[in-house]
Amino acid sequence: MTHIVELPKLVHIEFMKSRHKHHFLLLIVMLVLNYFLLFKGIKNDGHQWLNVFYGIPLVNSILLSVYMAILASQTVDIENKGTMWNLISTLCSKRNIFLSKNLYGLIHIVLFCIIQMSCVGLLGRYLGFQGNVPNSVIMITFFAEVISGMILFQVQCLISLLFPSQFAALSIGFGGTLTGLFLAFISKIAWTPWSVLISLSCVRMDYEESTRTTNVFWELPTTTQIVVALIYLLCTFLIGLYLFSAIEPGEALGSSGRVRATHSLHSSIPAELIKLKRNPVWIPFILIPVISATIGTINFTQNQGVLHFTWGDLWTQHSIFLSFFFLAPLIGVVCSLQWRMEHLGSNWNLILSVTSPFKLFKDKWAATSFVSSLCIIWLVVIYVATGKILGIPDSIPTLFWSRILAMLISVMAITAVQNLLSLILHSFALPVAIAFLGCLSGVAFIMKGLYFLTPYSLLIYGAGSTSITENLNLPMVLISASIWIFASIAVGILFIKNTDVRTHV
Repeated sequence: MTHIVELPKLVHIEFMKSRHKHHFLLLIVMLVLNYFLLFKGIKNDGHQWLNVFYGIPLVNSILLSVYMAILASQTVDIENKGTMWNLISTLCSKRNIFLSKNLYGLIHIVLFCIIQMSCVGLLGRYLGFQGNVPNSVIMITFFAEVISGMILFQVQCLISLLFPSQFAALSIGFGGTLTGLFLAFISKIAWTPWSVLISLSCVRMDYEESTRTTNVFWELPTTTQIVVALIYLLCTFLIGLYLFSAIEPGEALGSSGRVRATHSLHSSIPAELIKLKRNPVWIPFILIPVISATIGTINFTQNQGVLHFTWGDLWTQHSIFLSFFFLAPLIGVVCSLQWRMEHLGSNWNLILSVTSPFKLFKDKWAATSFVSSLCIIWLVVIYVATGKILGIPDSIPTLFWSRILAMLISVMAITAVQNLLSLILHSFALPVAIAFLGCLSGVAFIMKGLYFLTPYSLLIYGAGSTSITENLNLPMVLISASIWIFASIAVGILFIKNTDVRTHV
């Protein structure tokens, strides 16, 4: 009984700890993005309700997973810093810590779903949608989002618990989102936690190859799909409850307690690259392009009725997920990782006593640009090898290599901006969220012909993920990227020089 009485107080403490984490601002942003992605440009074809409810699981399989990854990461990361695990476990049971964090996540996801469903209904009526949505569809969609959101929140909490470096948690979240989205299209069974929401969709689509038309219709989830989702929910809850209760501080997978030999600050290897040497930062930069290319290759070979057997169409399938959604947030993660050490303890006092603000910012920008550029080069290697294996005729278009150069330039601009954000914002996850929002806004800018406004839109434009043969204004890409790079470095140096050193434990 004492444990139950203690829970409301612990949930209140979770909200107090997140006062300056901007979680509710992020919730509002996700709702605004839902409006633009679901309602903007919707056709008045008499199937508006079907199209909206078909889009809800697709859109939120990305937005909701990113939202839950950021929310869970920040919720657990505050205990990973300093000796918070040692302190908090003396004040209440570890089981209650887990339950309070779960209730904190549940409140956010339920609030999101209530506002979203209310807005969908009101906007549909305002825009004059025909017909009515079955009550069963509304209820199932609501609970599907709550269940899938809680599954993802619990999974991300577990990863954040096991790996104190939030780089691992956010990278796995992005990779899982990409994999889950792909698997959801080839099977109605949720093979991963990230596929659950799409598997519970109340609208199905059929593609008629002979007429190249699509038909959407209501179809409620099967009992099997619902049971699989509940099993995921129960298993993640029980595993989380066990691990939160069993793991002692310092036993997490990411903190072995071993002290490795370090190099001098004046080593021939740049200090920022030394930090990444034994870090799992390389894993997502290798795996996510492989996942993106695998999805693209399968889609390319299975849709030859729509696509052409050319190098150009293969590239659009290989690069679209990476350039549109995942590369910029991945860069945001590695930039947050680079500045995390400076934001902990009294490291600012130490680092500023042995190096200049210019060298500090420049080295971090160079290191993150180097790692990010390798990711693009790796994607090119996979692309060329895949095309040769598939036997695509002719040669790679000459413009392709100009696009790769544009991508590399754009990535250098993104790393400069993300390093600035990670310098100013002490949160690990918030700069990553901004990078993701930058990708979505970049798509909107490109649709209006304003590709040069942000480094994120430059990346999408330079990649040519919709058409490799479209005109490429490389000088404009170079000018825009240079402005962002020099401005970010200048602001970063001024910020370091004029801001008092603050220590964070």
